[in-house]
Amino acid sequence: MEDRTLGFKLLLVDDEPSILATLRLILKSEGFDVETASSGKAAKAALLQTSFDMVVTDLSMESTTAGYEVVRAAQAQLKKPVTLVLSGYPELLDKWQTEGADAGLQKPTDVPELLETIHRLVRNR
Repeated sequence: MEDRTLGFKLLLVDDEPSILATLRLILKSEGFDVETASSGKAAKAALLQTSFDMVVTDLSMESTTAGYEVVRAAQAQLKKPVTLVLSGYPELLDKWQTEGADAGLQKPTDVPELLETIHRLVRNR
């Protein structure tokens, strides 16, 4: 199977610096070209500047809807990236499908499950 992650541009969004740094290292080791944003506002600005293949975002940052605002901004792009939302709040995560995300995972996220979900989304893109 060909490696589709090479050169695959991913925007990682989380307001928790340790989570952002850890996930960035994990995703880079998987071959992704990772750019990070530490807020929904910064993520929306990044989406206006760069075309991404995938967006992985926390839901609750500067507001409880910040992650879904990032998903909507991603979906408004000409080349729509695949979107994955992460949250420690099950009541927020329940709406990922109706909010337009391609997948949702509960935090703390099991790394093998996260990678399997990302690779599945990449394959199905």
